[in-house]
Amino acid sequence: MMFLPGMESDQTLVDVVIGKYNPSGRLPITYPKYNYRLSTYDYKWCEVLLDNTIDVEFEFGHGLSYTTFNGSRQGDHTVLLFISDIYRSITPPNKELKGYSKVSLNPSEQQQIQFILDQTDLSFIGLNLTRETEPGLFIITVGSLQANFTLLADDIHSD
Repeated sequence: MMFLPGMESDQTLVDVVIGKYNPSGRLPITYPKYNYRLSTYDYKWCEVLLDNTIDVEFEFGHGLSYTTFNGSRQGDHTVLLFISDIYRSITPPNKELKGYSKVSLNPSEQQQIQFILDQTDLSFIGLNLTRETEPGLFIITVGSLQANFTLLADDIHSD
């Protein structure tokens, strides 16, 4: 799938098809499985609990790579970091993109990636239009890896 490829997309597509280039982009939106399920807001986890699921064809941040980094070709990969705030005083989005890193890997190469998060990454704009950080449960997702942590009120410092 090419998202808004532009005027010069024909040569780019040929390069992908013949294996000259390995795409590594990610989708900036979510594609629903069916047009009638297109919602104008990010669905909430409680809707899933009530069996009111939204079928998603391609989720925000979805992207494919045509290399497994085991063969003879170099490849690029975009690593995305999402944070989910399970509960806050206003309804949170399911997940928020808080960091990304694009890496180029040669065959059989590995690379460690480091993301540094601060209090701003755990905050949101509250009802009084100021940035707020509330204690609660958060989930960090990088690829298929997830880690949960609880932010306590004692851990929140005013700037």
